[in-house]
Amino acid sequence: MELKEYLAIIKADFKLFGSIIAIIILASFGYFYLKPISYEASLILNITRNGAQKSDQYKFDDFYRLQADEKFAETLVQWIKSPRLALDIWTASGNNPKNLSLKQLSKLFKVEKLSSQIVSVKFSTANPETAKKLADSVVEIISQETATLNKNQQEENWFQVVALNPVILISRVNPLLLFLASLVMGIFLGFWIVLVRHYLK
Repeated sequence: MELKEYLAIIKADFKLFGSIIAIIILASFGYFYLKPISYEASLILNITRNGAQKSDQYKFDDFYRLQADEKFAETLVQWIKSPRLALDIWTASGNNPKNLSLKQLSKLFKVEKLSSQIVSVKFSTANPETAKKLADSVVEIISQETATLNKNQQEENWFQVVALNPVILISRVNPLLLFLASLVMGIFLGFWIVLVRHYLK
């Protein structure tokens, strides 16, 4: 079939086509604006040391130190992504973990290494109070794990994690992006529904 034939089919059943687009757009806006309000939180973890290594050689206290910090940052990312620590953080913040699966635990936090010494932790909650408790729990549990790791080391200037105050904002949907996305989806579904209806006739 040529394009003009497809257009003729849509034109012949334009009411159905337009209705589907309108329903998809209204349903999308209804879903996002009627669902419970959520908050997004962002926490920055800085990797530092308890002290400086006493050495006149550049490579010992600078180059290799940055390499070690980078590896430790990767360790932090995997710690927070793991269900074990995610469960500890969730429980330490006063939340009930009974209804959470392993998959949900592994997706509680979005963790990213921004540089060799900076790790970003992002998550969503139902209210700002819970977000603050979760952020505090992240710092608490990570500090405990770091302290446990440090016990096995002989160096005095081993790792330390310092957190900045979390940024907590209400989660908002961009109306224009939502409209465009729902419009594209509506056109796609409307086209195929009209086409299938024409075929069945």
